[in-house]
Amino acid sequence: MGQAKLRNDAIQKWLAGLNDDERTCADAAQRLLQRFIDPAEATGMCYRLTFFLHLYLADKGLPTKPVIGYLNDGTDDIMVSHAWLELGRKKTDLTLGKTERPDLNLMGDVLILDFPIRRAHGYTYHLERTPEAIAVEERWLREPDAAGLVRHKAAEHERMLRLSADPAAMRAFLDAAPDGLTYARLTSIID
Repeated sequence: MGQAKLRNDAIQKWLAGLNDDERTCADAAQRLLQRFIDPAEATGMCYRLTFFLHLYLADKGLPTKPVIGYLNDGTDDIMVSHAWLELGRKKTDLTLGKTERPDLNLMGDVLILDFPIRRAHGYTYHLERTPEAIAVEERWLREPDAAGLVRHKAAEHERMLRLSADPAAMRAFLDAAPDGLTYARLTSIID
């Protein structure tokens, strides 16, 4: 049996094991991936696409949770702010399949409900930074070239954390997108 056939069989088995809510989530996530993320070669949109998918599924009555946390690629102690969606305890993260800076951030698995639809590098997900990650950031804060970026990313993380608690704030964030990728525009792409 070829690798493609084995992979397709694994995907079909995974899909067959989903409940109705999970199937709805998986379908919307796959359409977002295939109709927007892949064709646009979208990168750097973890917050936006997580907020969008959360609101889109909420409109369909699905109780998902946008999570603002941290990723680690396992190569060092650096933890990067990141967003993903949870349905129950299962993660959906569509945004690691292509990274803005593959020289700095490895392309990662594309997850739908914890299933790696596309395999690449396996990241670990965290709600809090480890003491080692905090120590790295403290060192960077003492370096003039890095301090501004560290402060900017910390402020962005806190802002996204606040937005994630308020559907109206998430919607306003999406609808203020300078590139025109509002909630309605993204909905029209995947519907």
